[in-house]
Amino acid sequence: MEENQGESQIRKSFAGANILLTGGTGFLGKVLTEKLLRSCPELNKIYLLARKKKNKDPQTRLKEQFDDVLYETLHKDQPDFIKKVEILEGEMDSENLGLTDQDWLTVCDKVNFILHGAATVRFDEALSKAVRINTRGTKEMLTLARCCKYLKAFVYISTAYCNLPHQPIEEKFYDFPLTSDLLIDVVERLDSKTVDDITPGLIGVYPNTYCFSKAAAENHLLKHSQGLPVAILRPSVVISTAKGPIPLGWIDNIYGPTGISVGASVGIIRIIKCNPDAVVNLVPADFVANACIAVAWKTARQHMKTAERKLEDFSEGPKDEETKNDQIPRVYNYVSGDENSMTFRTFMNYAHTHGFTMASSKAIWCYMLFLINNALLFKALNILLHWIPAYVCDGVAVMIGKKPMLKKVYTKIDKWIHFNEIFACHTWKMENSNTIELLRELNEADRHIFDFDISALDWNSYMYNYMMGIRLFLVKDPKETIPWGIKKQYFLIIANYIVMIIYAIALFWLVKLLGGGVLKLMYKILS
Repeated sequence: MEENQGESQIRKSFAGANILLTGGTGFLGKVLTEKLLRSCPELNKIYLLARKKKNKDPQTRLKEQFDDVLYETLHKDQPDFIKKVEILEGEMDSENLGLTDQDWLTVCDKVNFILHGAATVRFDEALSKAVRINTRGTKEMLTLARCCKYLKAFVYISTAYCNLPHQPIEEKFYDFPLTSDLLIDVVERLDSKTVDDITPGLIGVYPNTYCFSKAAAENHLLKHSQGLPVAILRPSVVISTAKGPIPLGWIDNIYGPTGISVGASVGIIRIIKCNPDAVVNLVPADFVANACIAVAWKTARQHMKTAERKLEDFSEGPKDEETKNDQIPRVYNYVSGDENSMTFRTFMNYAHTHGFTMASSKAIWCYMLFLINNALLFKALNILLHWIPAYVCDGVAVMIGKKPMLKKVYTKIDKWIHFNEIFACHTWKMENSNTIELLRELNEADRHIFDFDISALDWNSYMYNYMMGIRLFLVKDPKETIPWGIKKQYFLIIANYIVMIIYAIALFWLVKLLGGGVLKLMYKILS
């Protein structure tokens, strides 16, 4: 490799640069912001596009975000880093992103890199809202990018699951059932009630409005990004950090497998609809941030080479295939995949093993999680392990004058299990050769600073930090309570055995009382 192995080429490319980051106040966005500021200290400015908040000025919001433990290292190494960050107030679902004319011109005149990660990630989001934010928002971002005078790279953070109808999922664009422009037009012309009514027909084989609207955004980039330095990063399930900036796995968002881990650790979730042998495609947030920065660097470098080639004397003219490839954004699937895969069974075994060594003092019941793939068996155990205890506990709460809560909790859990079922019960083959090639292009310094080599990750060690991060940052249970948490867990295990014995006896007498028909029905459910 020609570059100096001891010098970071990525740092050089971001030196003096201005970056526009959307989604910077979200989970991944916070990690990405921290990484850029800490590892590219010579960058000039980061503009965070964020929603307007009543009664909070931008500086107050910045202070609140940067008071998080995630930024401790940054505060020590670069005490004045906050001067490099500026909030631009806007809305992803508004025309011109809700930016003022002055802010729009500021971006056009100064920004070199755009990292677009803002999205609504709710699987049950109304299609009209999902399209406005995820699809039309991306359209507005691309319009803004085309106005930028000194743009070097535009990276769209998509999702590896936006093309689930296809197998395997390759690093390419797929046909979309209608154009992004037509979809946006439909949503804008029709009232929300009508859009809700036609949503099942519109999304078709896509599992939810999130995947559908993200696929539509990709379609828009394919159709309208010609001439711009655009790339797409598709991470799979993003969970806590692996290597930094703090020793433990930092996370502030409960979704996917993290929701299972949190619920199981406090004894609320005891059963989920899941294929234990399906691959749970997890990627650490800091690795995703590093990959995003590397993709921006590669896209900028490739764009510069393309510009230089166009300035040369093309006496014979470029090859048609070269010209065509220059116009198509490169796609990077960032997944664990075949290189370092892990099944749901292994994931939950790690969670159970490490979780017990740091059992939460806030647990209301012992850890007891069943991964059930059979639909009838799941329904039966869901009633026995979730709903009957919920009604019993809520009934007791009402009798002693307390507010009943568990029915509402398990209603939300059932909804969550339903929307995540497709991801928990299936394995998708995801190709990632572009991502592997990108990693190989980094020199020694950049492979160290911006590491995203998922194949070298030790899942056992990672899961220990992941579970500790869940305890500290999500459950808000400090390390000092671990001894009491472990003692409480032993007590809850004994209590669970007693309750299960009473449960079994009660069911036995119920079946005996109602006759053999019930026994046959239960046998069919459990078989």
